[in-house]
Amino acid sequence: MELFLIRHPQPIDSSGLCYGRADLRIAPATLAAAAAAVRADIPAAVRIRAPIYTSPLSRCSEFARELAAPLEPVVSTDLSELSFGAWEGLSWDAVPRRELDAWAADTWSYRPGGGESAAMAAVRWQRWAGALRSSGAEAALAITHAGLIRVALACEGIWSHASFASRAIPFCSVHRIALEQNNRHRTRLPA
Repeated sequence: MELFLIRHPQPIDSSGLCYGRADLRIAPATLAAAAAAVRADIPAAVRIRAPIYTSPLSRCSEFARELAAPLEPVVSTDLSELSFGAWEGLSWDAVPRRELDAWAADTWSYRPGGGESAAMAAVRWQRWAGALRSSGAEAALAITHAGLIRVALACEGIWSHASFASRAIPFCSVHRIALEQNNRHRTRLPA
């Protein structure tokens, strides 16, 4: 199965913010251009037949509707961004340095702002990917967030757990994962 993980376009007024699960929107004028750019990165045969899944947050669901039209995307809370707890809505400069250092020291297990760790998000990813594997679909698209894409790529063995957090996930970027459809999938968690 081919899975295309797609990051949403840049939300309005998000520069320099830790926004995690804050429900920021995308400028309407941005949607069509962003969708055209993403469509160019996905084979036409896949775009025509693949279901589109989305995080419930507006920056993803609005974009997914634009990509899926005239059909409706399937909303899944498992595709939500990591929760940054007390950091949500703060500028990155306002997050206490000692907390940022603690997160940098253990990006997989640390709960930024008391929110959700990457390890916790990995459980959501495994649940969602497991259901998708057993769906019988040949391909799927998922509109989601940088944090969850990083976790997915680490769980699938594409990126290491040591480097996943430092890897760039640009807005509107497309990341292809080959998911095996049987129970012998590659999802791994660190010991």
